[in-house]
Amino acid sequence: MGAATSGDDTAAREAALASLPEDVKGLPPLFVEIIVEVLLYKSQLGGLRNFTDFPTIDHKVKAEEFRHGYTDFEYVYLTVLGLARLQTHVEEIVRRCNGKVYTQNPGVQLLEVTCGMTMHGDRSGATALLRSAPQSLIEGFRLAKASRRGPLQFFRDAFDRKADPCLEGRMGRILEYLEKAGRAASSTLSSTPSWEDVSLGPIPDGAKPDFIVGEHLRVFKNECAWSWAQAKRMDYEAAKVACGEDAHAKDFERLYNADTFRAAMRARGVVAETGGVQWQADSGKGWIPYDTSVNAQIERARQKGTAKVKVRLGPKGWKYEVDLHRFVQRNPVNGTERTIRCIKGADVPAEKGKLTPCELEDAVQYYIDLCTLPGGASSPSSVMA
Repeated sequence: MGAATSGDDTAAREAALASLPEDVKGLPPLFVEIIVEVLLYKSQLGGLRNFTDFPTIDHKVKAEEFRHGYTDFEYVYLTVLGLARLQTHVEEIVRRCNGKVYTQNPGVQLLEVTCGMTMHGDRSGATALLRSAPQSLIEGFRLAKASRRGPLQFFRDAFDRKADPCLEGRMGRILEYLEKAGRAASSTLSSTPSWEDVSLGPIPDGAKPDFIVGEHLRVFKNECAWSWAQAKRMDYEAAKVACGEDAHAKDFERLYNADTFRAAMRARGVVAETGGVQWQADSGKGWIPYDTSVNAQIERARQKGTAKVKVRLGPKGWKYEVDLHRFVQRNPVNGTERTIRCIKGADVPAEKGKLTPCELEDAVQYYIDLCTLPGGASSPSSVMA
């Protein structure tokens, strides 16, 4: 796809949005907007070189790969995708961060698996950077759209492949762009939701599913209000009021309902879809189950049809490759392989920090009963009606 010829090229944007993978469409809409814009400038940014259809996060990309192996398009797309996933999973990552180096820091390890980048979790300010990084990207893009130079120059200036590919390196370029663009221009962001509106608040350990779902629902409703405002060419704050009025309620429900919320929760990885499945490796002395997070990582890869998945095992996070066609776990350093197998029907605990499908459904029904969330076509209350 080539560049957009006009800022009002609605057809090109709609085509780009329709072409996106379903899991990308399910990301927070402020980030999907940026990904769509990146697609419009695909050819100007060097196009695809290392992927068939769309860049995907399947491992932490090293500096050498970014500097000499990836195109600008692939780098920008992967960075935006990674920050969008960070926005969705930031509280879970922050909860796991323990202030230690990578090999001893579950939060940084989750950041790598989820977002495709690592960081120095043992340095001061790590938590603040995790929470502010997605916001900085959104602010930079908004300034770019209001600028005479436009988004293409933003993608060129704020995404330098010579930077360190860790979170700190990537954000350094975006923050430099913000400084040069001038935060005084932030008055152009009046139609953008406040960051509090579209960011999850802290979710304490042991929080009940109703609380977790309620916090996600608050953010989702505000995201829907923003998308509705964009379609209606309204100011966001005005749209928040209007979408609750009787005259607009049915129209808004096309975006905000139980079905769209369920889909968003699953697309964003909030729901553990791997219950009842346990992957194991043959140690030579018996079958050893993978821990909960790695088990979920392998099962998600299998469900997507991915042939191979890179995992980290042991107290020092050693790298292994799991081949789901040959059913082996391979050590890439010495070539040693172990047979793996999948046991179904096992009593597998849910991945820590995620909801089970039953917990999601019970909480969704709770908010439907409270008339906080309109029922979708698949909701029991809608079927009965």
